[in-house]
Amino acid sequence: MSDLSNVIQGESYFAKVYEAVPDYNEKQAPGTGKYQWEINVAVEPEVYEQFKAAGFNAGVRLNKGGMMDYSDKPVITFIKWATDKKGNENEPPLVMDKDKKEFEERIENGSKVRIQWEPYKYGENGRHLRPMLLAVQVLELVEQSMGNITADEVAF
Repeated sequence: MSDLSNVIQGESYFAKVYEAVPDYNEKQAPGTGKYQWEINVAVEPEVYEQFKAAGFNAGVRLNKGGMMDYSDKPVITFIKWATDKKGNENEPPLVMDKDKKEFEERIENGSKVRIQWEPYKYGENGRHLRPMLLAVQVLELVEQSMGNITADEVAF
């Protein structure tokens, strides 16, 4: 993983970095999963290929080449579990603005972010390798569209 930086930059989608949310297993069958903070980041194809070459197989959607409907770039999901293996609570990821001051606003889709992460192996014999979220830096916040238009702006 020597070519792969532990800080990447991209566009944020569906950021849930303030309150832990249920993972896929927990959503499907309550009581069987975990809670986590997560952020999906659209990255340049070269960055995605570096993750793939380094052996990452969780959070990178290998079967889709990282592609998701909401971006024309490959997407990597960075998570941090709300509890450790022993059930102890983890601290949420740090979230800061471009000046490294605490950031508490909603991170809208398409916002430019930097992610600091670390590799994490888990599962039977460490068969899963996932990028674990440590911190988010919001570089450029996309403003939320309120969906309000005037009668003159209606397209029909």
